[in-house]
Amino acid sequence: MDAPLSLTLLYTAGIAGDLALLPRLHTFLQRLKPGDTRNTLLLDLGGSCSDAVWHCRATGNRSALIVLDGMGYHAANVEGLLDAENRAKLAQRVTLALVDRQNEWLCHLSPAAEGGIVTRLQPVENSAWLQIMLKPSESTCLEGKVLRLQGVYAGQVGEAAVDMRGESSLVSACIHVMPADTPPNPSIAGAVDFVLSEARLFQRKQT
Repeated sequence: MDAPLSLTLLYTAGIAGDLALLPRLHTFLQRLKPGDTRNTLLLDLGGSCSDAVWHCRATGNRSALIVLDGMGYHAANVEGLLDAENRAKLAQRVTLALVDRQNEWLCHLSPAAEGGIVTRLQPVENSAWLQIMLKPSESTCLEGKVLRLQGVYAGQVGEAAVDMRGESSLVSACIHVMPADTPPNPSIAGAVDFVLSEARLFQRKQT
């Protein structure tokens, strides 16, 4: 009998424009990823930017999302963050899927899995695909084809494993807290510096 096809989800939420957190978070995520990352998805459940943070205001809430893209995120909940103009600007620069009420993201797994995965904010009835709700929930649970993920805070990473063979089933779920001594990743630190430099340019143009 073939081994179950396991989908691993690593996810964050509530970063709120804290770019200084992201180089360390990237290091932590790399530690958490399984050896075989072909069926691993990296997701953000929303709140990546905040109007209270200067670079978020200067970039129309694009700043943190650009860094998340550089970290290898597959999809992010951008509901309430991006207006049409800034969404269009960001879509030209990133491969990160920008999920909101009007836009979802489809993902095909290997041929061993039946159907595929869709990330969205509201479930659709009678979907043949596994639906991942890309917003925080009270707990991680799989109800039929709808997977809800427990909310996490900045500095935490949620993890869920789903057996995708046949009827999908939730294998495990937990929340990891990033250790205080986690070192920053130099490449992501450089990406943060670049994004902040761009944000300062935008800020000067707006004054």
